[in-house]
Amino acid sequence: MPGSRPLIQPLASLLLGLASLYLTACCCPGGDSCSSSACDPGACAPDIPATPRGPEVDLGIAPYPPGTPTAGAAIHTWIARDLDPNRYKVGFALSPQQSRTVQDAHVAFARKVGYRSIDDDTFTWSPPVACQGDMRCVFAELGRSNRDDIRALAARFEARVRDSKLDALQAADLVVSFVQHIRYQVPASEPFGILPPALVVSDKYGDCDSKAFLGQMLLHELGIESILVSSQAHKHTMLGIALPVQGDAFAFGTSRFAFTECTAEGSPIGHINPELLHPNDWRPVPVDLK
Repeated sequence: MPGSRPLIQPLASLLLGLASLYLTACCCPGGDSCSSSACDPGACAPDIPATPRGPEVDLGIAPYPPGTPTAGAAIHTWIARDLDPNRYKVGFALSPQQSRTVQDAHVAFARKVGYRSIDDDTFTWSPPVACQGDMRCVFAELGRSNRDDIRALAARFEARVRDSKLDALQAADLVVSFVQHIRYQVPASEPFGILPPALVVSDKYGDCDSKAFLGQMLLHELGIESILVSSQAHKHTMLGIALPVQGDAFAFGTSRFAFTECTAEGSPIGHINPELLHPNDWRPVPVDLK
């Protein structure tokens, strides 16, 4: 793939099972580190016009659990720049009880692995061996506890993909542009600095890793292969999407993944700010979503 870049492979942690220190701050796509909601990643986005084309497409409202009243649904509207029409709307009605269930599961897992917040940017924990030196087991647990919630939302996207006969790249653009439009804000009080994906949608905010994982879960439901990719040097997390597009990509396993920014509206699949490749310490974080 044109523009493919080498990727530093993940190394096994020497401290598996012992208390480890992690940073939680996300950075702007432009490379300016930040650790609060004052950071505006959108200001670093590529200069891509977002001109509305055609009528707004309403994907409907996804209630979870089924039967949840939709009157208080979180409504999202966004522009998918490469689709025509390109204006979209979807709602997500998460019941208050389910919201608490999702939050409680996140806190319970954090307690199980000895999570302890140091400040807004750092925490300690005792990572299980399954984590292999990164956060994959945290995301895998969130995938399990949020699976049904996100599947309800993904069904609205699946219906649009099926009814409009969108190809894989168009389907990915629909999902990525949805995730990008969600307001950037660091969930400083959340365990691991990650907001559960169902809450990213219902509360309408999230930071780089929270939003990227939501994107991965939605793409997984659409049958599109993707992977989280993280950099400690840049304090940032992105998605890699296994689609043949122009731009920057990295190899992992038998696939090539296009870098995909989830915090800047209009950033195309395959784009990464060149400043974020120096140093190139990006490491894939494979998450089991089965």
